[in-house]
Amino acid sequence: MVANLCLVTCALIAAQSADRPEWLLSPRLSRGQELVYKGSFAEEALEPGVQFSRSYRLESRLFVMEAPSQSVQVALYTVLKLRTPRPMRGGEPEPSSVRLELVRVDSHGRLQADPKVSLTVPLEGPATVECGAFVELPRGRIGLKQSWEVLEDSRPAQSWNVVGTELLNGTRCVKLKGVQQSPDWDHPRADHTAWRREDLVWLAPNLGLAFKVERKIERRDPAHRDPTERSIAQYELQSNLQYPGRLFEDRRREIMQARGYYEAVAPLLPNPTKMGPAPFDAVLAKITHHLENEPPTPYREAVLQVKRRVEAAKRGESPPSLSQEGAGLTTNGLSVGQRAPEFISTNLLTKEPVRSRRWLGRPILMIFYSPTSMSASDALGFCQKIEETRHGSVHVAAFSVADDAARIEQQTKELHLSFPVLSGQGLRQTYGVDATPKLVVIDADGVVRGIYEGWGPETRSLVTDELNRWSKMEGRPYSSPDVKEGGAGSLPLRP
Repeated sequence: MVANLCLVTCALIAAQSADRPEWLLSPRLSRGQELVYKGSFAEEALEPGVQFSRSYRLESRLFVMEAPSQSVQVALYTVLKLRTPRPMRGGEPEPSSVRLELVRVDSHGRLQADPKVSLTVPLEGPATVECGAFVELPRGRIGLKQSWEVLEDSRPAQSWNVVGTELLNGTRCVKLKGVQQSPDWDHPRADHTAWRREDLVWLAPNLGLAFKVERKIERRDPAHRDPTERSIAQYELQSNLQYPGRLFEDRRREIMQARGYYEAVAPLLPNPTKMGPAPFDAVLAKITHHLENEPPTPYREAVLQVKRRVEAAKRGESPPSLSQEGAGLTTNGLSVGQRAPEFISTNLLTKEPVRSRRWLGRPILMIFYSPTSMSASDALGFCQKIEETRHGSVHVAAFSVADDAARIEQQTKELHLSFPVLSGQGLRQTYGVDATPKLVVIDADGVVRGIYEGWGPETRSLVTDELNRWSKMEGRPYSSPDVKEGGAGSLPLRP
């Protein structure tokens, strides 16, 4: 009986042939409808001599919560899982990213989210909330070769064009092409990173949504003529079902519970040490009750993600904001004794690209931090003292999980930071940054030797001890920046 009720597909939606020369395209969604897309995201460096690539399995679900006449409320649920070279023991790896957002969609495919939530596709790293199934369409009918522009905050307009029709798995789709690029893409400069984004969307006329999406983003470093980095996201519609009655309520309840748990704890996350354990225990009790008494749905991982954040905050760590960073990334396997993933990032102050491979040959101290965290100043100050006392024998680099340029510049000046501050948003999956601050010690050969999450009185000595262990100082011990050499805090160099 349940199976019969679930097998309501897009065949029940009024069909519209893609063979006609004009189409009146608009999202056609109904309450309880769930569309599941599956695909992949991959990125790589293209510059000779730079070896960097990584890929993820991608799943995106669109679940219609409400369908009034003016706009439709949809839950956007995106899960990313890092592809590993070898199968992991024990089955599937934990998700690298889980994101659940509520948006509204109007009759033209235009999305509206909470002002604190950004739906902008990042130029580096995967989009943790995928909404490429929706294309903002012009009013009225559209025909072959027709073009229009979609405005986007802080970026050039995206130009769309109807390029034709194509048959995909028995569905005749309208093929759209969208192009967006920085003003200097066609005129290379020596002082700026240029980029170009190209979207191909096969729109199913009977849905008004994408049947298939391919998105390519190319970046070009300053003083280069050819692209130096490229990422490709592609996914296709796997199922389109409508869930009635209890099946709808189970999904809706879990989605709203996950959002409710996070909204309850969000004000506590920036300064968890000031709150004490009581408020976190109260939220954890509610989550535990939900997990034990409610039937699991495909959205259960969103509840577990909030649970992990609350547990991290209870330990005194500051998880990055969901609305700002997008999603509760979970550790993907970064561990002591393994080679640190290579990466390309951007210096947030100079806008220059930085490649990790150029740091090999000396130990590296990485710190992931949130500019708004109460512990940021102490942690960054500690790293600055290491930078000053090591005289270049250790590479120190900070990675901000929020690209708040004004605040970062202010902190850099106030703390007199002399090491680079890079963008850490695209590295949160790779380095498993669930909470900040997070410090990582890497030896001269690029192997991870120490991982330290959170900030406490013991963190300084632990990091210093690990640096002593892997630094070559000609037999001279290196003491913690907080004590004088030879004092009580002096730590000997160990082999």
